[in-house]
Amino acid sequence: MKRALCVLLVLTALVSRAAAEPLRQREDLADTVTVALNDRASYVYTYAYPQVDPTDPSGELINSFYQYRVSDAREFEIPMNADYYRTQDPAEDIRVEIGYEVTCNGEDYFSVLTDMKQGDLETFAGHTFSRAGLRAGSSVALPYLLGMLESGETDTWLQDRQTARANDLVREMVWDRLAAGKDIQTRADLEKEDLDYGFFPEEDFYLDETGNPVFYLQPGFAEDSGRLLTFPITIEDILDEM
Repeated sequence: MKRALCVLLVLTALVSRAAAEPLRQREDLADTVTVALNDRASYVYTYAYPQVDPTDPSGELINSFYQYRVSDAREFEIPMNADYYRTQDPAEDIRVEIGYEVTCNGEDYFSVLTDMKQGDLETFAGHTFSRAGLRAGSSVALPYLLGMLESGETDTWLQDRQTARANDLVREMVWDRLAAGKDIQTRADLEKEDLDYGFFPEEDFYLDETGNPVFYLQPGFAEDSGRLLTFPITIEDILDEM
């Protein structure tokens, strides 16, 4: 009996240790698509997205998320953009480059920050995926991360209410930091209302290595238009303000 109990304890420890291991990454989902625009220029679309161990409970859905983005770009975005630029008769290549950084790879979450560059324009997008529970592999919005909504919630009124509540709270916290932070150089004409139209906390975040959210304002909010403004805020600090 004691021997069986020892074996069970060892197996439990091994399972717990395996669950806490970082999600193994596989070869990137990456390629370059080139579409001729005229005899002088092409539309060149280069992308790289993460792919992870598909045997992990969360792996298949994470991979599918990025595979869908690539499929959608190849079938719709790239042809439509190429058609538009063809009408502009460009004299040089139009280049789009998409890359990524894994910002959190822990027991509970896998988080990625992607950036897309086209000329002087750069935009970012954070994607956070659950690694545990029934929603393993699903993307996580802020109200679920904070526990304001439970997984599987179907009440759309409650979803909208809690999302608006989370958005308002984080916008207020970010604005307070902007107003007080001498080291954060924003546009001189930036007003609080601008956050309502260009900052969506429910999705404009990624997780740091500790599992806490880092909210961001797209380039264009900063005095240096190419700079991403980031605002690390712990989950505990957000919950304390609720």
